[in-house]
Amino acid sequence: MSFLNICRTIVIPMTLAALSLGTLPAFAADTATPIRMTIDLPNDDAGRAVVNNLASPAKPPTSEQDPAPVPLSVAADLQSLRTRLVSLAGAIPTLLPELHSATNIFRTDDALDPVGLLIAVVLFVAGGFVAQRIAWWSGRSILSFVLAAPVVTVRQRLKLHGARLAMGLLALTGYLIGSLGAFMLFPWPPIFRDIALTLLSAVVMVRLAVLVGRVVIAPGASLPQMRLLTLPTSLAWFWYRWLIGLVMFLAIEWAATSVFRVIGAPAILVDLVQAALLGGFAVALATMIWCRQFRIDGPQLNRLIGVWLTVAAILCWFLWVAGLYSSFWTLVILVMLPFAISVVRDIVSRITLFDDGETSTDATVIGWSVVIIQTLRNGLIVGAAVLIANAWHISLGDLAAGETTLTHIMRAGMRVIIVLLVTDVVWKLARALIDTEMAISSRASAEVGHDNGAESRRHQRLNTLLPILRNVLFVVIGAVGLLMILDAIGIQIGPLLAGAGVIGIAVGFGAQTLVKDIISGVFYLFDDAFRIGEYIQSSKYKGTVEGFSLRSIRLRHHRGPITIVPFGELGAVQNLSRDWVIDKFSMTISYESDLEKVRKTVKRVGLELADDPEYGPNLLEPVKMQGIEQLGDYGIVIRLKFMAKPGEQATIRRKALAMLTKTFAAEGIRFATPTVHVAGGSDAAPAAAAMQLQTRAEAQRAELAEKAEE
Repeated sequence: MSFLNICRTIVIPMTLAALSLGTLPAFAADTATPIRMTIDLPNDDAGRAVVNNLASPAKPPTSEQDPAPVPLSVAADLQSLRTRLVSLAGAIPTLLPELHSATNIFRTDDALDPVGLLIAVVLFVAGGFVAQRIAWWSGRSILSFVLAAPVVTVRQRLKLHGARLAMGLLALTGYLIGSLGAFMLFPWPPIFRDIALTLLSAVVMVRLAVLVGRVVIAPGASLPQMRLLTLPTSLAWFWYRWLIGLVMFLAIEWAATSVFRVIGAPAILVDLVQAALLGGFAVALATMIWCRQFRIDGPQLNRLIGVWLTVAAILCWFLWVAGLYSSFWTLVILVMLPFAISVVRDIVSRITLFDDGETSTDATVIGWSVVIIQTLRNGLIVGAAVLIANAWHISLGDLAAGETTLTHIMRAGMRVIIVLLVTDVVWKLARALIDTEMAISSRASAEVGHDNGAESRRHQRLNTLLPILRNVLFVVIGAVGLLMILDAIGIQIGPLLAGAGVIGIAVGFGAQTLVKDIISGVFYLFDDAFRIGEYIQSSKYKGTVEGFSLRSIRLRHHRGPITIVPFGELGAVQNLSRDWVIDKFSMTISYESDLEKVRKTVKRVGLELADDPEYGPNLLEPVKMQGIEQLGDYGIVIRLKFMAKPGEQATIRRKALAMLTKTFAAEGIRFATPTVHVAGGSDAAPAAAAMQLQTRAEAQRAELAEKAEE
């Protein structure tokens, strides 16, 4: 049996079986070379020559005097592109003869043992799977943890997914060690050694991609917590199968072209096979896109995005075939970057925000998740920029040392981008921390209500100061970022700072009112004169504090209107929402009433009101009678008072008046009413007296109503 037949009937089928049992793809075309050089040194001149050629490609001969550089032009580029396409088209008829000629390398050595080679291949394939089973057995404790791990907190979810990834890496490492151990047991022929290691590299990379797919997409997960992407099960299976299939396609393409290079196939043949396989990959990618478009489960893909991705796949294939590799990698990176950012955002959200099927409401977790997503997004953007620079052979070191106009512009642009990204992350971090603390303080203040404990006062003060701190930080971070950008583009910021100081002094003299407002606001806050949610009253304004700016306070009147008051116009401030409030009101009873009975009745009503579950918690001292305030024209005016929590006095007063009215009626205590005694005289005198008494009674009722409304 010839070695060509052995290759066709044994090596290739065994390799395809390993690919089908394994799974997913390669990212770099030089992965097999380091493995090949570190596993087995060549034991003959031919093998040593092959490995040396693979490890250190021969450099083209150089002359003592380099030729003059050829000026580039668009016409020359188009002509070069046309020449390459014509050469590829002309090589199609010679594909089979060239391939047959390249396979003659398997017939050059008749001393090889087919049986020994077959045994080596079988052990090479079987050794990996045996070692993989041993690795699974040794990691059964990790598997038990994965099956029983809780997923309530963020830390627990991180441990779960880390254990799943560690279990997969353990099995993959066992497979690799077993395969390499079996490989080192036999003296392989040089060509078969290179082919075997190339195929092993492809299988390992495919299996690594399968591992990532099982951890991230997890189509067979029994619990939604095991899946790092927000996908229904049917859609998860769709993406998993298609993406694994596409990556396997890429792995086979890389392995095939690598094998053709090893056996010495002409470069035009390698390019032609690679172009055909990549064309098939582009067709498969477009098929996946439109299959997803017409699926009825899950959200449909936007038609415009589907058209764009299809065009991008075809354009990428054309750029690769044409040899425009820099443009090819640039287009691939630009197309993949938005999808990578979206996937990262979804993964972080699933880990940090997922809580028993519901989105987490913890403000701390939400704030930090935003910061992590923003940082990873900026990292992906920077990484994409570095990859594009490498694709165009732009050396960052040469760019930093260059002195041309182009290098200056590119260097300044890179610095500006870095400053913007860093400033954005710093601001998002500061804002997330402040917003989180504000949310916690607001929730705590709402829970304790008008409680005057130290913790409540601390939360109210934080709600007052944190918005101002956030505005100040925004201005400071923005100003520092702007100065760094100006410095990055080459503008000297020293004179700008000096000029800004002079201008600041001039503006300070011209805007004394503004400066007065800002400084007054600072001292009001230092004195803790008021907080958000408190009701204050100054000489001209009163209302509930709703917010601040650097120079003014926003007050909402109890009837609804909002007043923006500069701090400099507030003056002396009365805070009506601190600690406690004493409310006093008057009642007029008839002269025939028993004052002692009235006092006891008021006391009993006050105790009943204090025991009321709705009003009692807000009543600090019960309603009681202070005595006679004055002797009126038609009754005795008595004064009553109580102590309550700030903001609750009006409600308690209305309830107390209702209870007193009902109790007085039951006890026979009559309120005074205007009376008229007619003693003679003209007819106009009694009417005037009655009108006067009626006017006085209406004024008193209006006064009581106004107090009750307050």
